Amino acid sequence: MQTGGIGVAADREWVIQNATGKKFVYDSEAEAFEELEEYGEGAAVLTRLVYRGLFRTKPLEDWQPVQHPTQ
Repeated sequence: MQTGGIGVAADREWVIQNATGKKFVYDSEAEAFEELEEYGEGAAVLTRLVYRGLFRTKPLEDWQPVQHPTQ
């Protein structure tokens, strides 16, 4: 999706945050939820909207928790 500048697009970032606060990056929501159990109790999937440009990624919102699609 083009959003204005040359090579600038809106995109979503996905991470798993473990109980100690460390974040692990994933390419999709599905991939993050597939790996969630590996991080133990207290781990959560988070997402945020970002603009991606040639040399920079700019967050448009803070990290938000995501409910598991089957719950």
